[in-house]
Amino acid sequence: MQIIIIKKQKLMKKFIHINITFLFLMLAFGLFGQQESPSDLWLNSTTDDFTTIQQNVEQYYATKDKGRGSGYTQWKRWEYFHQNRLSPDGKVINVTAKTLESYLEHKQKYSPGGVMAPNVTNGYWSSLGPTTYTNLNGYNPGIGRINVIAFHPTLSNTFYVGMPSGGLWRTTNGGGAWTPLTDGMPRIGVSGIAINYTNPNIIYILTGDGDGGDTQCIGVLKSTNGGVTWLSTGLSYSTTSTVRGYKLIMHPTNSNILFAVTNSGVHKTTNGGVTWTQVLSGSYRDIEFKPGDPTYVYVSGTSTFHRSTDTGETWTQITSGMPTGCTRIAIGVSPANANYVYLFGGPPTAVGAFKGFYLSTNSGTSFTTRSTTPNLLGYSSTGNDSDHQTTYDLAMTVSRTNSYDVIVGGINTWTSSNWGSTWTISSWWDTRGNTIGYTHADIHDLAINPLNNYLYCCSDGGIFRSTDFGLNWTDLTAGISNTQWYRIAGTPTNANLLIGGTQDNGSNKWIGGTNMQHILGADGMDCMVDHSNSNILYYSSQYGGLVKSTNGGTSYSGIQPSGSSGSWVTPYIMDPLNSSILYAGYSDVYKSTNAGASWTNTGVDGRGAMAMGTSFTGRIYASNGTSIWRSDDAAATWTSISAGLPGLSITFIAVNPDNSMDVFVTVSGYSTGLKVYASSNGGANWTNISGTLPNVAVNCIAYEDNNGSPDDALYIGTDIGVYYRNATLGDWIPYMNGLP
Repeated sequence: MQIIIIKKQKLMKKFIHINITFLFLMLAFGLFGQQESPSDLWLNSTTDDFTTIQQNVEQYYATKDKGRGSGYTQWKRWEYFHQNRLSPDGKVINVTAKTLESYLEHKQKYSPGGVMAPNVTNGYWSSLGPTTYTNLNGYNPGIGRINVIAFHPTLSNTFYVGMPSGGLWRTTNGGGAWTPLTDGMPRIGVSGIAINYTNPNIIYILTGDGDGGDTQCIGVLKSTNGGVTWLSTGLSYSTTSTVRGYKLIMHPTNSNILFAVTNSGVHKTTNGGVTWTQVLSGSYRDIEFKPGDPTYVYVSGTSTFHRSTDTGETWTQITSGMPTGCTRIAIGVSPANANYVYLFGGPPTAVGAFKGFYLSTNSGTSFTTRSTTPNLLGYSSTGNDSDHQTTYDLAMTVSRTNSYDVIVGGINTWTSSNWGSTWTISSWWDTRGNTIGYTHADIHDLAINPLNNYLYCCSDGGIFRSTDFGLNWTDLTAGISNTQWYRIAGTPTNANLLIGGTQDNGSNKWIGGTNMQHILGADGMDCMVDHSNSNILYYSSQYGGLVKSTNGGTSYSGIQPSGSSGSWVTPYIMDPLNSSILYAGYSDVYKSTNAGASWTNTGVDGRGAMAMGTSFTGRIYASNGTSIWRSDDAAATWTSISAGLPGLSITFIAVNPDNSMDVFVTVSGYSTGLKVYASSNGGANWTNISGTLPNVAVNCIAYEDNNGSPDDALYIGTDIGVYYRNATLGDWIPYMNGLP
């Protein structure tokens, strides 16, 4: 049995209401010539046509390194998510806004008194976690990505963290336990948090995932009851918006004044979010007030720095001592010396060097260079490389008591005790032989709690705390369910054995309880458990990097077919009667009859999805894009069965285990009424069984093996939850009671 879960973090709480209230194709020369970083090609594209974006990105990387730190991984993640969530005409849309729109329609339909209200009780779900980890045989263990942290104004043990697609969480005991505050909102990201210091029950969040683009911004949301319910503010974005939010700050003496930093300018409210005004146009990443004098406001972009001396009403661009050619700049300030302003900029400029660390001693009027070495942005523990992910991870903070103490984060964290002149690494991303200290790679926020001066680090693996400014670190993520799972797999012989692949936190094994064991690094993808020997595990990394373990994950060896080319998530299936027979969906489907020791190329492209039944294991289905094939001779030959389908990309395939001619597929996109198709003759003819499903992305489908009682019992996973139907019902009903 294989259970498939959409790449989605655990979501969060009651939701009252959200009001969701030059496109031309640029020549490649002009596009590439004006971009400031590769990620602009997809995150700040001049076109919303998905195919054009793909062509532009692949053209850019055609002659460039695609390895670690190049940004290509972030592109493939973005591509994988959006390729199945396009408008009917192939355009990239604001998926978060669209999903929320569909979810609100769903709630209205199934709310008490609605036309189908009784069905809302179907399904009884409870969380299995995991919420802790141990490192069995990986190198980058963690729970999940965290973007930002904010602190309660009077209670030092109460603070809030925002996820790229898992909403807002709160702890009231210093990280010992966590509570989600946004359950009920489908897949919402948080890049900024502001807590009202006169009334901490008033919370603002800047939505979306600014750094990675995993979720889109729908504006600033506000809660007046501590996160129980949420309302939209005057800064709201619709399905056509491409705005990304980066940071949200509140004026230190007037809680009605807030600033939101986005790629479409700096926005200000003076009435607690009722209305907003764009006070600075352009694309920006960071913002800070001058300590003790909030009339001074500092803003940084990709390669610019602006200063305001009238609380953000007017701005002056500062050029004296400023670097050029940056792809991102972070700002630091400290109450220990309010006139000092610190800037941290990337990318690297050579092996062992980066753009620079800069200091202003006159409130941002001019800057001087403090250091350009070592490379603080890369993977190397000595800074002797030229790697970086500046547009994805860049953070800085300054000690509140000693202005000379600074800490920066890229992939690792580094500290300086002389205003950034020299640097010492304070945490390293790799656990193998690590004597430095561990924080998961990719630092998105560094912040100091003003109530106790504890330092916090938000990374792709969780939230870490240091009480000695980076000398030692403690992982506080336990209790947060924000892991982004691509796939999970189990076995009928042991309900307490699952393995799964996750974004940023590799492949992991769960054997019951709240803990998971980290068994492979990188991004984890599809996986399988041998149904005849549960110690034999198959799991993979991006692009089809398949490995096999014969001892439950303690060790592994690579078994990817030689010469094969996989997709971001490459599918694998195992013969349900003979566990030595495996099929791998690369650009050609590969077959092994000896548990991966050797492989045979069988032809056809299986990078999209694969499936097979139990009644006749010689019948295999494989798909890629809009095309699907069937083999009736164990992949010796293939027949196209795409005719009769709507020409949309196939996201998943399920087969009736008792009759392998009964096949079901889910398809991608936002075409109303085109979601799920069924065939009772192996794909010779297809019937649309989408019924009254909402117009949301449908990601996967599973067939319940219940010996036909009831017949055709199907479950689908969508962007707003699980739906169920069988032959007796004849239509889909919500099956998500208890899901967040």
